[in-house]
Amino acid sequence: MRRKWLVLLLAAMLPAASFTGFASGAETASASAPKSTAVCRTDNHGLTLNAMKDTSDPNLQSIQFLSAKVGRAAGNGFMIGTSDAGCHWQAIYNTGKLNFTQLAFLTNSVGYVLAQVAYGKPNTLLKTMDGGKSYTWIPTGQHPFDRIQFLNASTGYGFTRAFTYKTADGGKTWTKLNTLPNTRYVHFMTEQKGWAVIVLATGGYEIKRTLDGGIHWTDSLNVKAATNLGGAIYGSDSADVWVLLYGGSGMSQTSYSLFHTKDGGAHWKQVISHPTAGGGPAPGPAAPAGKLAGPAGRPTDMAVIGHEAAFLVAGSGAIDALQFGRSLDDGSTWENLPGAAPGYDGKLSFVSRTAGYLAVTSFEKPAVYKTDNGGKNWTKVFSLPVKL
Repeated sequence: MRRKWLVLLLAAMLPAASFTGFASGAETASASAPKSTAVCRTDNHGLTLNAMKDTSDPNLQSIQFLSAKVGRAAGNGFMIGTSDAGCHWQAIYNTGKLNFTQLAFLTNSVGYVLAQVAYGKPNTLLKTMDGGKSYTWIPTGQHPFDRIQFLNASTGYGFTRAFTYKTADGGKTWTKLNTLPNTRYVHFMTEQKGWAVIVLATGGYEIKRTLDGGIHWTDSLNVKAATNLGGAIYGSDSADVWVLLYGGSGMSQTSYSLFHTKDGGAHWKQVISHPTAGGGPAPGPAAPAGKLAGPAGRPTDMAVIGHEAAFLVAGSGAIDALQFGRSLDDGSTWENLPGAAPGYDGKLSFVSRTAGYLAVTSFEKPAVYKTDNGGKNWTKVFSLPVKL
């Protein structure tokens, strides 16, 4: 009865409108964009977006592109989409009822999202079959997820701070996987192959690998750290993995390190060692001053393209612009680039080593930017008006 009630509630949240390019069954959107020879706009494209109650203005929370042209951005009450690389945007969902915290679309029609039905409340898992216009509630028991990952329409994972749950039937049932105590981040490349970040009570981190779907975990990397505040794992190939580890924070500064393996953990390279005066030493071996520095601020997101490229965005309330760095040779070298966009928090979505998008998710100057040259230059393609 509760599930039926929630489904009806979610259906009632939907706008009574149709949207080109993101309707049910629209796997491609090549013909959906309005025909125009005008220069692409950088403002809100004439859209009036509804923010949730108990929030101030609309702001962005998440972004996902399926190709260089087709993608979505969403925030506190709305979801917008583009099918021509951001030159034109349209409202897909605009009721002010859902706060979208993560997008996980598998096709242009089918996707899963994490969203809050009230601002600041735990996430709810929802599924859409029509590009994001309407949603079905996916029950997850007593475990609201902080993050999700879906390998396909049936197989997916839900993550809380300490535990990992798996579904093999599109969310109808969930099974708790075997993860070690103090696990802080898990990422699966396939159903069998996955990686985990574990914080040690004595200080430092352990990076572990599973080859049997989480039944057994083995050591791959041990990192000493004076402070261990967690980390994240990125990559789509079980042998080519990037691990971001945080040190301490203070004075609007965060220390962090970035490690990379090309051979499934047989060998690791420390690509970034970024100590700060306020956060102290970075996790892992100390590097000569400035030798392995990363983008300034606290890393907020990373995007990895196979064995080719990795991109990292960082920000801080003490810095006026998001900072950006990249490797275009699978970790052999790292390059920090000039500030990407105004703001202090951001999310990335790259579809190739050159084409990528950045959503500024801070309440100040929320906007979407795109790059056609791997982050060397960024162009604004959408911005939200902010009331002063």
